[in-house]
Amino acid sequence: MGKKNRNKKPMGIGSKILLIICLIVFCGSGFYLADYFLKAWKAQDQFAELKDLNTEEKDILTDKGTIIGKYAALYKQNQDIIGWVKIDGTRIDYPVMQTQDDPEFYLHRDFKKEYSESGTPFMDANSDIFIPTCNWVVYGHHMRSGIMFHDLVKYDSEEFYRKHPTFKFDTIYKGGQGTYQVIAACYSQIYPEDSNEFKYYQYAHITTREEFEEYVNGVKSIACYETGETAEYGDQLVTLSTCAYQTDDGRFFVVAKRTDAKQRRPQF
Repeated sequence: MGKKNRNKKPMGIGSKILLIICLIVFCGSGFYLADYFLKAWKAQDQFAELKDLNTEEKDILTDKGTIIGKYAALYKQNQDIIGWVKIDGTRIDYPVMQTQDDPEFYLHRDFKKEYSESGTPFMDANSDIFIPTCNWVVYGHHMRSGIMFHDLVKYDSEEFYRKHPTFKFDTIYKGGQGTYQVIAACYSQIYPEDSNEFKYYQYAHITTREEFEEYVNGVKSIACYETGETAEYGDQLVTLSTCAYQTDDGRFFVVAKRTDAKQRRPQF
């Protein structure tokens, strides 16, 4: 048998306490991460179930307009739904909600109106699909788990844009279904209000040519790359916005125009 290591000293009380603290932190972090991703999986699973409800049914006549049958079952479950956004090559395939009397209601609520850290994409209260404005602004969380608008930031790559120059955005009302051509992908920042950053989020209700051209010129001036596409007054725009981490209060947003030349701005 080998000799015993007589130089080995027993662990001191301070070292033991430090070890215990490290183990607690490690276990706590592991539990937090497991819980975080479990909740994300459940949220994504719920939205997958909602997609299964996008079946062809009879149109629904409402005082606001005609809801196409594809979204009838979803509307019956929650009348806050106003649209659906889908981007190929990403996990973005979600309903879009709106509550004008409580603009950020879905910031941390799911489709069932229950608490959810990831929330549900929602349209700015100043954007109104019933009195069409030139720009609809839609917000979604940038979740580290990869869900919600996390994949929107893929558009900071020109290569990704070239492969996916368009996305689908539907309102649930007849005449509001369309394909949108991306014209710009941009990084920005909110707060402080006196900064020189272009405040794209203040253009959720564009009604004049002057505002429209100011917005398009503004986003083109800070775009990550040149798409070769622009927009002219009369085009219907959709702006998708999410958080970004390039700076404090960073944002990333994508601006796109409807490609249907016969009906550039939906009429209800």
